[in-house]
Amino acid sequence: MKKNKKVVNLGIVSIAALLLVANVPAFKTEVSAATTENVTSKVLEILSESTQHRLDKYVTVENNQYVLNEAAKSVVSEKEYEAAKQVIVQTNASITKSGSVINKETKEATNEFTVSENGRKVISLNRAKAKKKKYHYGVNKVTYHWNYIRIYMDKKLTKAVVSGVIGGLGALVGEYVTGGAATVAIAVITPAVASYVGDSIKSGVWVDYNLFIRRVNRVGWQ
Repeated sequence: MKKNKKVVNLGIVSIAALLLVANVPAFKTEVSAATTENVTSKVLEILSESTQHRLDKYVTVENNQYVLNEAAKSVVSEKEYEAAKQVIVQTNASITKSGSVINKETKEATNEFTVSENGRKVISLNRAKAKKKKYHYGVNKVTYHWNYIRIYMDKKLTKAVVSGVIGGLGALVGEYVTGGAATVAIAVITPAVASYVGDSIKSGVWVDYNLFIRRVNRVGWQ
C-alpha cells in the first residue's frame, strides 16, 4: 500500500525498537558515556521539545561552535537555560571531533558520506554541501543542528535498513553519536523508517533524531 503522506511527526517509537538493542554492535565514542547519560537525564526532565523550539532563535554560531545567547533567559526558566547549555556543550564536542563546519546562516553542519559495499563503515566523508545524485534516489548525509541530527539515507541504504541490514546506518550513526547512545539511536531509527516506508520504498528518506531525548521526531521522503 502506497503512502500519500510527505512527512510523519512521530511521538515515542514502538517498544519493539528496544528489542533491537541487544543485536546492535557498539560504535566509537566521542564524549564519555557518563556525560551523555547526565545530559540526557536533565533534558528528559527539564527541556521539552516546545522549549527547544523557543530557544532556536537564541542559538548562534561563533568560531564553529553553537552558542546560546543569554537573552534566551527571557523566554525560558533558569533550569531550562542551563540544560540547553549542557546540550550545546555535547553537540559542540561532536562537531569538533567529526571536523564538521557549521554554516552561520543556516546554523547547520552538513556531512556527506559513503558507505562501503559490506555496509560496515563510512569510507569517505565530504564536509561540503551535498547534492542529490538523481531525482528521488536521494543522498547519504547528516546535518547537525544544535539539538538534533537529520540523517539522510539514499534509496539503497533505506532498503538495507528496512530489510534489517543496519551496518551502514550503524557506521553512520557511530560517526556522530557516542557508543551507548548510538545503540539506542539505531534501535529507534530502524523501526521508525520501516514503519514510514512500508512496502513501497520510492526514494531515499530523511530522519530527525533528537540526540538527547533519544526519539525520532519526524521522517520524510527525500
